[in-house]
Amino acid sequence: MATLTVTESQLHLIQRALDFYSRIGIGQFNVIKDHPTFEAHLHKEFALGSGPFKVGDQTMRGEVVEIDPKGKWIKTKGRWNGEEEIKKWTDIKDIQYSTDYERYHQVRDAVDMMLVQPRNMLYNDSSIGKNGSWGIHNPNVDDSCRQAFDLVQVIRHEFWKANPKRSNITVDSHIHFTANKSDSNKIKVKL
Repeated sequence: MATLTVTESQLHLIQRALDFYSRIGIGQFNVIKDHPTFEAHLHKEFALGSGPFKVGDQTMRGEVVEIDPKGKWIKTKGRWNGEEEIKKWTDIKDIQYSTDYERYHQVRDAVDMMLVQPRNMLYNDSSIGKNGSWGIHNPNVDDSCRQAFDLVQVIRHEFWKANPKRSNITVDSHIHFTANKSDSNKIKVKL
C-alpha cells in the first residue's frame, strides 16, 4: 500500500481535483467555469469598483459607511445572521468590491450553453440537454472516474468526522463506494 503525506490544504486540493476529474469524465463540463482561476477572474472583471474604497462603495462585506482617515480600517453596513449591522474591518487589503452578478451570470450561462455541443459530440448523442450527464455508474464512464469519486468520498468523510459541528444528514456523513469494493475499502485517510 502506498502512503502520501500532505497538508490539510493540499488534501482539499486533491479532493477538488479528483472531483473535477470524475465530473468531467461523466460529462459535467459545466464544472470548468467553477475552477478558482475563472471564478476569481470573473469577479475581478465585473467588480463594481476599483482602487481605494469610498463611502457608498459596495463590497462583498456590505456598503462602505466610514473610512479611517489613516487608511487602517473601514466600516461597512451589511446583514449578518439576519440582522443589519455595521462592522469594522482592519484587513482592508482582503476586502473585495461586489460583483455585477447580472454580467457574471450572463457569461457563466453562455459558457454552459457552449459546452453542451462538445459534450454531446463526445457522447455521440445530440439529444442531451444543458444539465444532462451520464451517471457515475453508466457503463460508458471509465472506471477511473469511479475510483476518483471513491477517493473523494473517503477524503470528504474524514473532513466531516473532524468537524465538531457536523451533521448526520449531509452527503459527507456516509461513504457509498462506486468502484470495485475490494479496492475502495483499502482507501485510508487520516487527518
